[in-house]
Amino acid sequence: MRRLASSIVAAALILALTGCTSFPIPFACPAIGYSSAASIELSAPPAGLSLELCSGEDCTPGPVEEPVEVGSTATPLATGIFGLEGDSIAGWTATLLDSPALMGYRVSDAAGAIVQESILDLDWVRIDGTEQCGGNRHADVVIEL
Repeated sequence: MRRLASSIVAAALILALTGCTSFPIPFACPAIGYSSAASIELSAPPAGLSLELCSGEDCTPGPVEEPVEVGSTATPLATGIFGLEGDSIAGWTATLLDSPALMGYRVSDAAGAIVQESILDLDWVRIDGTEQCGGNRHADVVIEL
């Protein structure tokens, strides 16, 4: 009987220390990398405009960072945006590792002239995961032209 009680106590301690229980020990989150996606569209979408983004208030919008070949001396532009797909008619989807409160943007025409640039205030919504551990986030953005 004493062995059984010792085994139960040992199992409970192992479960508690490894984060496999939530009461009364704090909840342990899995090591999952979450990302964010922003759907961006123009209020009056003409064809042929391009969008550049960056993460944060004091950032400089630029093209999405391209991978640099091993041994290259080129320095990638750190925008904080991992992917940007779409166009000015259908809108764009930007992929980010985090969910910044502010994102800089620049809209340019086909000749490269800046049509508009400013800072977006983003309202992120968690779309999966949990409140305790976080999750992937999404924001819908409309740029007024």
